[in-house]
Amino acid sequence: MSSPSKPTFDKSRSELFVRSLPQDATSEKLSDFFSNIAPVKHAVVVTDSTSGLSKGFGFVSFADPDDAQTALEQGRKSKFDGKSISIEFAKPRARGTDGPKETNTVVQKVEKRRPRLIVRNLPWSVRDTKILVKTFSKYGKVVDAFIPRQAGGKMSGFAFVTMRKKSHALKAIEDSKDLKIDNRPVAVDFAVEKEKWVSGQGEEVNDDSESESDEEEEEEEEEVSDNDQHNNEANNAEDNSEDDDDDDSEDDENNEDNDDAEGEVTTKFKQRPAPNSFTVFVRNIPYGATAESLKEHFEQFGPIRYALPVMDKVLNQPKGTAFVAFRDEDDCNNCVKSAPLGGSGSLLVADDADPRYVFEGRILSITKAVERETADKLATASANERKKLLGKEPPNKDRRNLFLLNEGRITPESKLGQTMPPSELEIRQKSFDLRKQQLTKNASLHLSLTRLAIRNLPRAMNERALKALSRKAVVEFATEVRKGLRQPLTQEEIKRSTKFQELFGRNGSKHGLVRQAKIITEHKESGGLGRSRGYGFVEFRDHRSALMGLRWMNAHLVSKDEILEGFIKGEDGGIEEKVDFSESTRRRLVVEFAIENAQVVRRRRETQERVRVAQEKRAKSSSGDQSESTVAEPEKKLGKRTRDEADPASENKNVQHLIGKKRKMKKMGKN
Repeated sequence: MSSPSKPTFDKSRSELFVRSLPQDATSEKLSDFFSNIAPVKHAVVVTDSTSGLSKGFGFVSFADPDDAQTALEQGRKSKFDGKSISIEFAKPRARGTDGPKETNTVVQKVEKRRPRLIVRNLPWSVRDTKILVKTFSKYGKVVDAFIPRQAGGKMSGFAFVTMRKKSHALKAIEDSKDLKIDNRPVAVDFAVEKEKWVSGQGEEVNDDSESESDEEEEEEEEEVSDNDQHNNEANNAEDNSEDDDDDDSEDDENNEDNDDAEGEVTTKFKQRPAPNSFTVFVRNIPYGATAESLKEHFEQFGPIRYALPVMDKVLNQPKGTAFVAFRDEDDCNNCVKSAPLGGSGSLLVADDADPRYVFEGRILSITKAVERETADKLATASANERKKLLGKEPPNKDRRNLFLLNEGRITPESKLGQTMPPSELEIRQKSFDLRKQQLTKNASLHLSLTRLAIRNLPRAMNERALKALSRKAVVEFATEVRKGLRQPLTQEEIKRSTKFQELFGRNGSKHGLVRQAKIITEHKESGGLGRSRGYGFVEFRDHRSALMGLRWMNAHLVSKDEILEGFIKGEDGGIEEKVDFSESTRRRLVVEFAIENAQVVRRRRETQERVRVAQEKRAKSSSGDQSESTVAEPEKKLGKRTRDEADPASENKNVQHLIGKKRKMKKMGKN
């Protein structure tokens, strides 16, 4: 039998007791305060069960005693919310004299606890404990692994690994200095000093002595001090009540009556409603509002647990919002149900406004409080909606398609850029800078989804060859994707192309895959066209084809065969000898999405629409004339002929008239 004087567990060097906390102190604030000094295992502020406000003291636990010592020294020099606080090491709770028989029973069951390691900086991608077991098995036998999570299922970024022997744990710490898990370096150390814990039968629980705030405090301590038994606690919370007792700290005489109630903490906590179920969130309160004035005002609806104005952590100034917690659910629901609808934007108080929702001349906006994660999502959605209403963020966030500016850009750091000469990289960079400058200065400019600008074209290449090369680019891109040599288009890019087709009605294939290929040429003094200037434009049928063409043609070396595609084979013979390839050096094409002026594009579309309407009208009138001229004559008598049949000259005249009319329509359609 072990000596009764030997302590079962001493965590006084890793847990701090904090006094002189302000009344509005919360566990989250306390954790944030000490997290700036050292990693905090958990922090809790003891609150009053009646008012819900802080009792003025709390506990902060650290995984490492050295961290606790550092927090003790630096915390005494700092101020908590502008107030000096008293910090000291927590002392174990003084147990009552329950008789030698019970004490001996507990001491006989003392046994050694397995050495436990804490793994810090754990990547959030590690969600399965099997990964930890596999990683640490090379250092020795792994008894257990546990990855704690935050509220809402978020990962905490650390984990606990229990080894079978202390030598295994020491080896893991020594050999894991350069350890990486999922390509992320982690830090491994002892979670706490060598602990001793007691396992016994649960005692009779006294429910009446357990306050609401004490349940929360002891549950948090239970989660930290008994991580090795996390699986058993969920189903056997009462059986492990004595383990929880040995891990509690006691510095206030009001907590001495809670010794027998800790076994049912987890069960009772699960039965209680969520912390925010009776809480409302209040907006539009004056900046000078206090907790006392808010509590007094909202007591018109029913008993209040607490009222807490929200402070900006950075500026330490009120935000104009507050949380108010009711004691009864019906009072909370009635407060929210009868609240005036927000969103009117008026600063004036109406004559018929309910005085219960007017606080110091302001109409209050009241909603049910939600979890922090949900609140963040709602705030983001509301901010985006406000931007849309103000016109700052239209539904299509990038109407000018500026995201396409980087499409086709080759940087010196890329694999392809490392193989290119500096002169070509300089050309590309200058082009990028110029385009960026143009788009920044002129808001009417945008990037086309279907039109490409191509530079570095061989002088010998004509428009027919450029069009053939553009068609070839789309086909080759699809072939390379099918062979696994190139990445396919993303679903987002395909969806974007579909939206473009629906918007502009380009679902048909009237103009083929490539709608237009144009090379800019020099103008001679005589008025004729000169040689190519080395750049041109290609317009594809849809955005999807344009992306495929750009990615294949960009940095492509144009061959002689591709240049000769623009000339009709067999025409006058010896075409290759007639084409001047002297300036068609092996230069890589520079392909980018073309910059267009929105006003010019709009005028062009209006002109095209007018031409289309005019053509339809002419087609209808033409079909009407033809139908009139070809109407069947009355039944002809045998042996008789019509006037046209009798006069061949008249028939020829009608045919010539129709041919001339068709030529005229064709000419107007081209223009």
